[in-house]
Amino acid sequence: MLKITYNMRRLPHLSRDEFQDYYRKSHTRVLNAEEADLLGMRRYVQLHPLSEAECEKLDNGRGGEASFDATAEIWVDDYDFYLEHWWSDAGQAALQKLMEDEQKFIDWSRSVMTCSRELVFVDGPSTPARTPRS
Repeated sequence: MLKITYNMRRLPHLSRDEFQDYYRKSHTRVLNAEEADLLGMRRYVQLHPLSEAECEKLDNGRGGEASFDATAEIWVDDYDFYLEHWWSDAGQAALQKLMEDEQKFIDWSRSVMTCSRELVFVDGPSTPARTPRS
């Protein structure tokens, strides 16, 4: 499984709420179902962080950078499919549509993209079943 992750920061003139509203309501309409299928998007999710104040509390003095305004996760079945379809003429046309829309709300100079193979170590309940002691 190939996983593409985009950790995005908003353009400076947008509030986090404006950014997330546009991303959730408008950007998701740019790519039609046929194009998503062409790109082999098995799964696409958006992660919208809690408020900036909540994220600062979670940082708990670590001194890290401010959190991203949103994260996109896209799953593609395999690397060969990705190479064949994402870099085809039709795939590039679909991606170009997305990139043109992204210019309206994402500051890519402060954002991060990762393309990786997914290695699953836990897939199910996170705690093992326990046998009660007598």
